[in-house]
Amino acid sequence: MTTGELPDVGSARGGADAGFALRRSDVDARLLKLFDDPAIRRALGGRQKLDLPDLAQRVSAELGAGRRPAPVDALSVHRRLVKGLPGVALFVSAALAFDSLTEALPFFDVTAKTARAKLESSLSPAEGDQALRLARAAALASELLGSPDEGRRYLHAPNFALGGATPLELLKTGYGEPLVLGELQAQAAGGPV
Repeated sequence: MTTGELPDVGSARGGADAGFALRRSDVDARLLKLFDDPAIRRALGGRQKLDLPDLAQRVSAELGAGRRPAPVDALSVHRRLVKGLPGVALFVSAALAFDSLTEALPFFDVTAKTARAKLESSLSPAEGDQALRLARAAALASELLGSPDEGRRYLHAPNFALGGATPLELLKTGYGEPLVLGELQAQAAGGPV
């Protein structure tokens, strides 16, 4: 890859790119299913104080367990984002990437009160996109690095291959996500961190 060229993380070309694109599509399908899970919504809605580590454990177990839904294509993901992901997506993605809600709120640029209010509503397409980007990168990092803790550590660590930025810094925008996923793809193929 030449300097300034973005990695191809969503194509269906052959080889490692196709394998990674399929893995990403599989993760998206599992995340969208989790975002719609009524049990998680009930668990979040009935609590005064959110235990993010408890939610992280539950979400990580759900991502790796049970029957996997069929991979989802990019157009279906786009349509779901435009329709509006449930507010629970913000909390699920926060649980995958952060140790506390206080730590997660600045990433989403919301207050605790606003985040709570979003539980009962749909996220805007931009908010849903940001939540899905974060959850996708966290889930892929966890799978590729062997554990949710290692995935979370990866997201918070400055990365030489990302110009010294942390993956979390880059995941705030759609332009940064291909850089993070490309770097994870390189690691999956045995490349350096």
